[in-house]
Amino acid sequence: MGFTVYYRSTHPVRPDEVEAIRRAARTLSRGRNWLGSEPVYFFDSEFVKDGHLLGGSKPNFMTNPDDGQQSTGIGNMVEVLCQLSRDYHIDWELSHDHDPAIGFIRGGVCDESVAEKVQAIADLTARQLRDLGLE
Repeated sequence: MGFTVYYRSTHPVRPDEVEAIRRAARTLSRGRNWLGSEPVYFFDSEFVKDGHLLGGSKPNFMTNPDDGQQSTGIGNMVEVLCQLSRDYHIDWELSHDHDPAIGFIRGGVCDESVAEKVQAIADLTARQLRDLGLE
C-alpha cells in the first residue's frame, strides 16, 4: 500500500511560472537530508488540472543503514514548500492518501495542523527506521 503527501496550489499557476517553480524546488532540495521522504516533486502537465500545480512526496521507510542521519525529509519538504510559497506567492493545500485536508501553507507559513500532522508522519517514519535497525 502506498502513501503520499500531496501539495496543490490553491490558485491556478501561470504556465510561464511552472518551470521556474520546478527549477526552484530542485535547487531548494539540493544538499538537504531526504532520508525520511522523497524531495518536493511536481507532476507533469497532464496531472495539472485547472491550472493548479500538483505534486507529491512519499515518506521513505527504507534507507541506507550506513547513512546514520535522522529522517528529516518530511520537515524538509515543508520547508521547501514554505520557501516556494514566499518566493512565488503561492499558497498550498496539503493532503495525503488517507486525509484529503491536512491543512495549508499560506504566505510561506504552514498551519499548525500541517506541522502537527507532518511531525506525526516524521515520527512514524523514524520509529519504523529504528524498528528496522536502519537509523
